[in-house]
Amino acid sequence: MNDGEIYITATEDLGGGMSATARGGFTLRGRGTAIMDRDGTVSLKGGFGAITAGSLRSCGSLMGVLSGVVTGTVYSANESNNYVPLDKCSIVDTVAYSMPVGPVMVTAAYGEFASGASYNSTSAAGQWLDSKGNVNGITYYDLAGVYNQGPLMVGVNVTQFGAVSNLSVAGLSSTFKIVDGVIRTRIAGTYDMGTAKFGLGYQTKTGGSADQYVASVAVPMGNAVFGLDYTARAAQGVYDNGAAGAAAANALSNGRNGDKASSAIGLGLTYNFSKTTNINASYITYNDAGANTLMNSSNTAAGTTAAKLDTEYRIRLLKTF
Repeated sequence: MNDGEIYITATEDLGGGMSATARGGFTLRGRGTAIMDRDGTVSLKGGFGAITAGSLRSCGSLMGVLSGVVTGTVYSANESNNYVPLDKCSIVDTVAYSMPVGPVMVTAAYGEFASGASYNSTSAAGQWLDSKGNVNGITYYDLAGVYNQGPLMVGVNVTQFGAVSNLSVAGLSSTFKIVDGVIRTRIAGTYDMGTAKFGLGYQTKTGGSADQYVASVAVPMGNAVFGLDYTARAAQGVYDNGAAGAAAANALSNGRNGDKASSAIGLGLTYNFSKTTNINASYITYNDAGANTLMNSSNTAAGTTAAKLDTEYRIRLLKTF
């Protein structure tokens, strides 16, 4: 139950080639009593394309080209486990429009990071709380194109971040100045040759954020699937304005101000007993190239609260209904 997630989806045929879908979900963790909300979206689809609005968990295209076999409580880069080589997932409020243009699915979206947190908290998904309790956050515009024909999938998306700030609190104005106008570019793809499926991904951001890389392979063998993932992050840029710069680095790359390069190699095996029951075993080893602040702590310069990641093991028996 550690990874329990329950979703309810309802679709209505509106006639004339149009349909409407509502989707809601929540997480249910067996080791705790909290039930937390997850995706909540509505969409309208027809000959004009598709419009989707709501709140959802966004993990990005680099996560999408991993083998899907290697999993871990830290490695999975969910909203609560930061500072692995790839950006963590974020809960965002968004509205998106998608339509096919020839063989390419094009999507334009506007969104706002949904999680509010205090200024010095590492759980922030892009927002800060000032001394008077006013939330100001990061917004984004995203344009994406995905080609998915036969064994080949290639996707490119460009995201521009903006900031909403009317604060006079010391340090925050310069933080938002760093975040505002930052552009993130991601390119990712997979090729399925039948005997193995390969994935590659690359991410870069302006504003001194660290580049990120992904390479993966998944090999099916009967009821089993073997997976190998490699993820890496270059060295994080160092900002000149202290705590404000560190907070910006946290918002843009989920890394500490001036962190060293880091990488992870993961091996995994999933054995399917049936279409709904499987067992998964994973092993991940991390190399953080020095004293990085890779785990949750205050927004400080690299090395001051070092917490190196070493290895992670995981064995799960999973059932879907």
